[in-house]
Amino acid sequence: MRRDRMRPSRPALTPRHRDCAPASARARAQSRPLPDLRPLGMVLLTALALLLSGVLPGQSATREEARDFLKVTGFDAALESIVQSADNGPAMLGIEDRGFRTLWDVMAARVFRNDPIQDLALDMLSATLTEKEMATAQEFYGSDLGQRLVEVENASHLSTDAERGEKAEAALAEVMAARDIARLSALERLISALDETSDGALAMAEVQSRFMIAARNAGVIELSVGDDELRALITGQFREMAADDGIEAGMASAALTYEDFSTEEIDAYAEALEDPDMQRVYELMNAVQYEVMADRFEAAAALMVGANSSEEL
Repeated sequence: MRRDRMRPSRPALTPRHRDCAPASARARAQSRPLPDLRPLGMVLLTALALLLSGVLPGQSATREEARDFLKVTGFDAALESIVQSADNGPAMLGIEDRGFRTLWDVMAARVFRNDPIQDLALDMLSATLTEKEMATAQEFYGSDLGQRLVEVENASHLSTDAERGEKAEAALAEVMAARDIARLSALERLISALDETSDGALAMAEVQSRFMIAARNAGVIELSVGDDELRALITGQFREMAADDGIEAGMASAALTYEDFSTEEIDAYAEALEDPDMQRVYELMNAVQYEVMADRFEAAAALMVGANSSEEL
């Protein structure tokens, strides 16, 4: 299942760093761009509760079935990438100090671990995915084409290539230079199929807002605005960035990820994603991934309560 990182967002506000961090970290935090971890398709985190409430008794998948689903679809790799997202914590709070970075790394290592992340996702998926929806996804991703897609997508999820953005832009530029209208249309269809399940700005804004509120409650930062205003500011920031990026950023990433696939195969992928059951699967996975991410950032922030210069690092 495709998950992409997007570019850093613009600063939303400047929180003030408080004295709960080591002495070397006691300085006014400067506003920093939020490193973006959004996939091509995201859904409101609040949709998870609605999806949970809509599951009928006896239809949900077993935990073992959900575990097999993670492997077949490659969603386990997308979840594993949440571990890497912990590195963005200080920047999300606007704190550059090296002392705080050291403290954060210690605390984050306690909660950003793959096994509990996978377990949290399994709990949610086994309560929401129906056997019919699971079968739809597994039928496609279990095929030869599906497994090839999973292989390249898993590599993309876990990539640490700092030049990936530039390579993606170059891949799309190559398709445009060739005036390959059919391939451009296939890439656009693929992105549109994923976008039908998402409100990326609101979802990622909720992750950052929950983290900042948890950090404030732990005494890490001070905020000059209330919770609702904070959410509105950050959401506006993400919506502005999404408007600037348009669909081209997603198409560039897809052009690179699927460069070894034929145009017909990309069209076949888009068609599979347009299936209503597959759309719901993506809604669930997006909700689960970002709920787990927000939960882990909140848990790490909570560990910062009472931290001070005597904290053993």
